[in-house]
Amino acid sequence: MGVLIRPDSKMCFLGSCFATHIGTRMMEVGLNAHVNPFGVLYNPISVAVACDLMSGRHTISKDSFFEDNGMWHSWLNDSSFSSESLESALANVEKVCRKEHERLKTLDYLFITLGTNRYYELIGSGLVVSNCHKQPDRKFVEKQMTVDEVVNVLQQSLNKLWSVLPLLKVVITVSPYRYAKYGFHESQLGKAVLLLAVDELCRRNQGKCMYFPAYEILLDELRDYRFYAEDMLHPSDVAVNYIWERFQEVCFSERTIDYMSQWLNIRKALSHRPLHPESEAYQKFKEKAMAELKQLKEKYPHVEELTTYQVFE
Repeated sequence: MGVLIRPDSKMCFLGSCFATHIGTRMMEVGLNAHVNPFGVLYNPISVAVACDLMSGRHTISKDSFFEDNGMWHSWLNDSSFSSESLESALANVEKVCRKEHERLKTLDYLFITLGTNRYYELIGSGLVVSNCHKQPDRKFVEKQMTVDEVVNVLQQSLNKLWSVLPLLKVVITVSPYRYAKYGFHESQLGKAVLLLAVDELCRRNQGKCMYFPAYEILLDELRDYRFYAEDMLHPSDVAVNYIWERFQEVCFSERTIDYMSQWLNIRKALSHRPLHPESEAYQKFKEKAMAELKQLKEKYPHVEELTTYQVFE
């Protein structure tokens, strides 16, 4: 694949819920990753807009916001960006845009997970929404993207990212989630559009753009409804764990595997809740764990940055 994740690699995950699953696991094992800073994204156009925001090539307009029941929401983001005033909601989005633009300059890998080739367009403005915020169906028109449309919109956004960071590597996956609301046949056709588009992007951008077959691993290697959640649509925890293991095999260096083992052992020790926290035995146990954490920081300086958001007790 051309992907070799080091202990200090910096990564960003954009896209559907599957991106959240894998990105969160990266964080849990002590790797420098952040996940869906603009909220969960399903269609290629919304992913492209997020990339443009990261590259600094997209301006947030007040027309991207609307008011409902005293709260202002962004059509480009989920409800975590919502606020009681337009100014505050706009500020929330702009803050993340600035932060992600700075992060982009030091990224090693951008992981993109595409969910569907379908998208919703706001009637009247033509704005493609990333989140419908439970608004009535009559406000939107549903459309589908062709292979060429997916390729073109993502290629333009990737070019903008590479203009800022030429050495950035992009890894694209297609979510295994099945869109039953479209019908399973239609869902498969939509996945086929995405798969063909990603294949073309990887051909055009060899060495910079790669594909990880999460979709194929679930459908071809696991091949059983046991590996779906109760809704029979989302991958189960067992399936996600399996794909995560396959991902490690392909993308992680031996040094990274060794680092992860040390990190998890220290995190487990420092997260332990003793029955007698004041006991001499526990104090020695904690001191030993803290000494190991110090050694890990000396060996891997990026750990100092990670511990600012990882909880150690």
